Amino acid sequence: MNKKIKLTSKEKGVLLAEGIGTFLLFQIVNAILIVISELFFSHQNFSDISSVLKVLSSDLTHSTFWGIWFFLAIVIIIELAVSINVAVKTYQQYEVHKVEKLLETIAGGQLDQSIDLTVNKKLQGIVNSINLLISNTNQHIEEQKRSEKSKDELITNVSHDIRTPLTSIIGYLGLIESNNYQDIEQILKYTHVAYKKSLEMQNLVNSLFEYANVQHATSKLNLTHFDMVQMLEQLSADFELEANKRNIKIIVDSKPKKIMMNGDTEKLGRTFNNLITNAFKYGAGATELYLSATKKKNEVVVTVANNGRPIPKESLPNLFERFYRVEDSRSKKTGGTGLGLAIAKSMIEMHGGTITATSDKKLTSFTIHFPLISEE
Repeated sequence: MNKKIKLTSKEKGVLLAEGIGTFLLFQIVNAILIVISELFFSHQNFSDISSVLKVLSSDLTHSTFWGIWFFLAIVIIIELAVSINVAVKTYQQYEVHKVEKLLETIAGGQLDQSIDLTVNKKLQGIVNSINLLISNTNQHIEEQKRSEKSKDELITNVSHDIRTPLTSIIGYLGLIESNNYQDIEQILKYTHVAYKKSLEMQNLVNSLFEYANVQHATSKLNLTHFDMVQMLEQLSADFELEANKRNIKIIVDSKPKKIMMNGDTEKLGRTFNNLITNAFKYGAGATELYLSATKKKNEVVVTVANNGRPIPKESLPNLFERFYRVEDSRSKKTGGTGLGLAIAKSMIEMHGGTITATSDKKLTSFTIHFPLISEE
């Protein structure tokens, strides 16, 4: 809560003196006007001050005289209001001075504080705007810090993930280069390992490029009108061979049977590819993969779920972070880059949607909410 401005003893004295002084000055002017008015209406000649006082004392019951006093009473009320207004203006000047002092402090670099003062209405609007500016500036600074930290983490993670396969490639090719092999079979073995590690690097680079592309501010959607159910059925057909190899049955379910919506089918296709691939790689022991879509009043809800090994509860909040791996060794074994879910999340958010993950002994589910947007 904002606090009232507290005046020093000196400021209070100046404020009181200015108000009283202004009022007294008005009364001196009033007294002079009374004398001049009475002399004017009496039509008499006065030789000295005693004759003036005589007329004033003798005309107390004169109607004109009382009319002057009535008028004067109104004038005094107006003068009192003016005196109070002068005091208020002086107080407002003190308010401006206090605000200026705080602004000098803030301008000096202390952006961790705001102007927590209650001032007059006109100035309060300016103070509130300044506080909003300070708040937005601090928020922008924090976002920049997070962005810088994120970039540093990205560089660290990329360097780490590239270093491992690159070391292997250089090591095995170095053995061939230095003729440190026994026969052609050993050469083929070394080149095969180097080739596999090169594919890992290519996969990482492609994922990084894809992630950077969807994160870029200028990245746009190429919206088309399509049937979400048909897309899921096509994905089921595309992954049928891989599913058969893993003894997994893909089940597509929808309500209704046709769900028309607008979206970038290329980006959505890659999103679902990532989610399905993720389920194949990490849903150990799964026998069923569910692709379901439901149309509600203002949104389409799509779920990709499997009945494989559940994700640890403590890992769920971090699933969509870049390079996060639930089990590092398993991800390395399956060739995961740790970017698939981060890319999926970014593409969904480009559509104005959200994605959440839940996991228990029965199902691991990724649920996506798409708002029903119109074509642009």
